[in-house]
Amino acid sequence: MGKIKDSLILKLILGVGIGLVVGLYCNETVIGVIQSIKFILGQLISFTVPLIILGFIAPAITKMKSNASKMLGLMLMLAYFSSVGAALFSMVAGFILIPKMHIVPNVEGLKHLPELIFKVEIPPPFTVMTALVLALFLGLAVVWTQSENFERLLDEFNNIMLKIVYMIIIPILPFFIASTFATLAYEGGITKQLPVFLKVVIIVLIGHFIWLTVLYSIGGAVSGKNPFSLLKFYGPAYLTAVGTMSSAAT
Repeated sequence: MGKIKDSLILKLILGVGIGLVVGLYCNETVIGVIQSIKFILGQLISFTVPLIILGFIAPAITKMKSNASKMLGLMLMLAYFSSVGAALFSMVAGFILIPKMHIVPNVEGLKHLPELIFKVEIPPPFTVMTALVLALFLGLAVVWTQSENFERLLDEFNNIMLKIVYMIIIPILPFFIASTFATLAYEGGITKQLPVFLKVVIIVLIGHFIWLTVLYSIGGAVSGKNPFSLLKFYGPAYLTAVGTMSSAAT
């Protein structure tokens, strides 16, 4: 029990399993409550994501000091090249593999999800892209102006957001993932399309691993170090990405 209590990756796996079981056997009233909980948890995560981006990225840029502009430009270029490469890779794989899977576009017998029993909207203070651009501008401006006071302020904000992540976001992630899979199981999309669903998941996971291998092999070749020792720390982040289908939430 202690191992499960302290391991996020086990909690996320447990959340997926419990969500599937509950979704398969619960009635309309229960799934209505679960849907409402999922909505509120999703709202909390969406509210926090822009603040996390600002609190993590801006202080990180200030730590680069005089190399900030050059390193930031290189990192952004690499990130977007990676995104374009992954998109092209998935597109080619999709054109090759999906026609062979005989996917039925309209599945009969799916249940309709009930209306939310209660709904609390929590709009984020700003969008994810606004947070990203603001973090980049703030970080660079602090470096350029050598503003030590503002740098300390960003460090304090980083500590605050880190505490929010550990005390609020990480504890609710297993519940959010469980509620997501519960609604999918109740609706019937997973059970009625289980063979296709499993095939697609396997293809996606293999694609992830291939692309990670390509990227980290390039990184290792450039740095002259073994990059794969880092991957053992990425389990919780990877499961969060798969469970929430959101890179921003991850």
